[in-house]
Amino acid sequence: MDDTFFSGFNADLHDPERWATFYKIQAAKDPTIPKEVPPVPNVDGRWLFNDMMTASTAPDPWMYPALQQLKKSGRFMLAAISNTVIFPKGHALYREDFYADPIRSLFDVFVSSAHVGLRKPDPRMYEYTLREINKFACENATSERGRLLGWADSVKPEEVVFLDDIGENLKAGRKMGFRTIKVSLGRAFEAVDQLESITGLKLAGDYPRIPVVPTITKPTPKEKAKI
Repeated sequence: MDDTFFSGFNADLHDPERWATFYKIQAAKDPTIPKEVPPVPNVDGRWLFNDMMTASTAPDPWMYPALQQLKKSGRFMLAAISNTVIFPKGHALYREDFYADPIRSLFDVFVSSAHVGLRKPDPRMYEYTLREINKFACENATSERGRLLGWADSVKPEEVVFLDDIGENLKAGRKMGFRTIKVSLGRAFEAVDQLESITGLKLAGDYPRIPVVPTITKPTPKEKAKI
């Protein structure tokens, strides 16, 4: 997360070939977008990255209650495969105890890419996570919960339900043998519906089932000064 990182990130953002590929994919999805590829937009990569990471700290209003209910039920092991970054000390998003976050603490197993040196959709990330899941199962097999859920017999890939918002990550999960659920950004309540069907539990909270439509905003001078 230093100047070298952001130099590379900015270079990727302003690469004409990447921009053209991205634009054409979006134009193919939306007939209202002009077909001619415009010039590469000038983007402040440091601001963009920090803005995305700050926004991502807010719990999803549909998925977070579902996770809490799953945890409360005691009927499932909760595991996370997360592509993460480690913020340097002094950064607004730096946390001394990475795993003490209220969301991360819901999980029995939390695999952070920045800590293990692997990232989705690398197959090794899924293999590593499954090993960690079975390590947890083995260590807790004789507990009341472990006996109830049969952890002594280990957890098989087909018993895993994997949720993600990125197609490539889901594709890699299916190759691993996981069942998958697509989490559409701004419409996570649809994924919660599928989880309810699979688990037989009431997981949805009270948040309105209204899709979140992205808005385009520009950083204020004050916001820029914080980056």
